[in-house]
Order: sequence, then C-alpha cells, then structure tokens
Amino acid sequence: MSKFSVLLLCPLSAMVIVGGFCQRHALACELIEYAKHAEYSEISPNVFASHAFNRDQKNTLLAMIELGKSRVNQTFGNMIANPKVIIAASDIEAAEFGANAFGKALLTPLGQCIILGPKGQNIDVVAHEYTHAEVHHRVGWLNHLLNVPIWFNEGVALLVDFREPYLLDNITLSAEQIDAVKSDKFDFSIASYQAARVLVEPLDRATLYDNLEKLTQGQNINSAFALHLTLKE
Repeated sequence: MSKFSVLLLCPLSAMVIVGGFCQRHALACELIEYAKHAEYSEISPNVFASHAFNRDQKNTLLAMIELGKSRVNQTFGNMIANPKVIIAASDIEAAEFGANAFGKALLTPLGQCIILGPKGQNIDVVAHEYTHAEVHHRVGWLNHLLNVPIWFNEGVALLVDFREPYLLDNITLSAEQIDAVKSDKFDFSIASYQAARVLVEPLDRATLYDNLEKLTQGQNINSAFALHLTLKE
C-alpha cells in the first residue's frame, strides 16, 4: 500500500470510528430486534418494551402511545413518520440508549428512534417526542441539522406537550428573555423551553407541514415561518 493510500485511510478510519461512537445509541436502536437486548420484545410494529413490564402494563403503554400520536395528528395533521419506540423500565435501561429518565428522540441519518424512560411514559412526552420525529422525517437529517434551530424544534414539540411548566399561563418571562433564546445557546433549562413555547405560539398549526416542506425546497426557517413567528404584543 502506498504512503498516500495510508495517509488517506487513516483519517477516513478515524471518521468512521468517531461517527460510529457518536451514533452508537442510534445503532443500538436500529438493531434492537436483530442483535442486542434480548430483554426487549416487539409489542406492536416498531414498538419495543422491556420484559420488566407485564402484559397489562404493555397494553396500557400501547394505548398511551396511540393517544400521544392522536394528539399530534389532531394538532398538525396526520403523521407520516414511523419511528422505532423503545420503552425502558428504568433509568439505567434508558441510559443505554442515551436517554434520561424522561426520554429522547434520536434523530440521525439512520432515521428516528424514540426512547421513553420511566418518567416519560405519558401522553405529553409521547406527543412531544413524536413531533420531533415527524419534523425530522419531513425535512430530512441534513436540513434538520442545519436549518431547524433548537428553540423552534422544542417550541413546536411543546405545542402538544401540556405539562404545567410549559403552559402559557405559567410562563412569566419578559419579552427580552423570550427573544434572547433565538440568539443565545439553548441550554435546555425550563426557561429556555418556556421561551421556545412562547415564540411558536403564533404558528398556524395547520400549515406546519406545508412550511416544513419549504425548508426542503431551500428556504430558511425565517422565510418559511416569518409570518407566524412574530411576537404578539
């Protein structure tokens, strides 16, 4: 092998190794039915639950997921994403897929995978994470990475998430604090989520999917949603 080939192979190998490490949780999700995690079973198409749940609990979880999906459908229109869902019975199980006790949506070039931790097995979190998966599916991984700001992504998901801290009546941030989340780093604090929630309130829910399509056609988030994301007085 020539020196040039060796020099080219080394950085490429490093990129593959680093990329594989960064996407290890997504890979674990994608391969759940083929390799790892004999402790999970497919209780419905693309839905995998820990064996720690009994039959009645699994039926309750499936009903909860359907209610969460129904909330998204009723708010924005029918979803087309079909993410894998892994329901963990403990914080430790959730952490194996890179999630906290509530859950996480893994949005990667491989697709979408939703992890539901023990504190996230409710309609609000299910609807929230399914909205993330839907936005990612509709705009594509690269567009999602480059053109969908975190504040927008979280704000839209909170439109179907009715947990108390994120209800408009419970948000007392100033206009400056709310607007700042668009330019400052989103720190995933309650205040950041609250600001994101207020920012997307004027958004026309019925046109979300149409406007996301504009992103796939080359528009940026400001031009695609400019008419909807102006703070009301």
